[in-house]
Amino acid sequence: MNQLSIMQCDQVLKSLRAGVVPADDIDLIQVGRVGEQATLAKDILHIAKGGSSVRFVTGDYGSGKTFIGELTRQHGIKQGLVVATAALSPDKRLQAKTGETRNLYSALVRSFSTKARPNGTALVNIVERFILTTLREAYVNNVTPEAHVAHRLRDFEELAGGFDFVKVIQCYCQGLENQDDELKSTALRWLRGEFTNLSDAKTALGVRSIIDYRNFFSGLKMLCQFVRMAGYPGLLICLDEMVALHELNHKQTRINNFNEILNIVNDCLQGQVHGMGFVFLGTSEFVYDDKKGLYSMPALKSRLAFNRLATNGLTDVSGPVIELQPLKEVEMDELLHKLRHVQAYGIAKNYLIDDMALWQFMLQCRANHGQQYFLNPRLAIKTLLDLLAVIEQNPNAKVAELIAGIS
Repeated sequence: MNQLSIMQCDQVLKSLRAGVVPADDIDLIQVGRVGEQATLAKDILHIAKGGSSVRFVTGDYGSGKTFIGELTRQHGIKQGLVVATAALSPDKRLQAKTGETRNLYSALVRSFSTKARPNGTALVNIVERFILTTLREAYVNNVTPEAHVAHRLRDFEELAGGFDFVKVIQCYCQGLENQDDELKSTALRWLRGEFTNLSDAKTALGVRSIIDYRNFFSGLKMLCQFVRMAGYPGLLICLDEMVALHELNHKQTRINNFNEILNIVNDCLQGQVHGMGFVFLGTSEFVYDDKKGLYSMPALKSRLAFNRLATNGLTDVSGPVIELQPLKEVEMDELLHKLRHVQAYGIAKNYLIDDMALWQFMLQCRANHGQQYFLNPRLAIKTLLDLLAVIEQNPNAKVAELIAGIS
């Protein structure tokens, strides 16, 4: 292994000790999950070719769902897709009349990432890329930019809210031409779903609708079609913490959210949208619970049914639901070695514990936590990094005693 950047390693270690997935350099600690990654990579290629995809990734807390989601996000960006990510929470839901849907939509659009802007805030680049192409074509064809925008987006007028979408892009184009930053900012606010009042949007842009719970999915589909017209192959959306829907106590609220998921599943699996994909990340209860999960809806249960032949040690990660399996012992061993390497900034002579101590650490954790040790990589990661931190700051500490004291 080569020497690593100190800044890269420190950022990865800080994220992991806090129990969160690092946003960059995730490959430094990547192990296992070959089948799952291959399935999601195949989805990304399918989306890039104009297809559509929907996939659910489930597993216990700490099993690596968010890690898989981040790997998928980064791979989608490398393949040229526009990628959006968000995590559901009490104030972010797929369907809610009190603003939670708009909050989720806004978070997704604000997170738009591309190769040029891999950490979000790519919406401006996407819009201006489309408009600059339009301006060149308008100049060649000797027509006004606003007229050519309307011509290129003429198919949008057949979509719900499409006429207003065209109007907003025309306003941004006008703001770009006239160097009117306020008009450009107002148009971006509408595209991000940040208008809470229709009258304000009508006064500012002359539109007759805003993004809310009634057109959440329609708005995403229009953005998908728009990014493709701007020159990107498609849009990938990753939604984490889907268990937040399972935890909703109000039955009708859960049903409303599950119906939105059903609409997404139907449109994606039937090929009614092009260049669009969804990855939903949540615990097993979110999918399989017959009372409060997706399986409580017969339509979703039939679409997300697992392969009944994949039993007795056989697996199938090609279905709509990918259930994360425990890491194998050799994969866990590889993970621990990678963590030690990152902590030493890639310099072998700076390792704080040797291979024997690392093996003893794994045995101790396995003895204390049993199967949970393999089911929950986060537990092992945090424990090892805590151990290395103590050894680094206390050079005289006895490593064997520290390992024996792990509980």
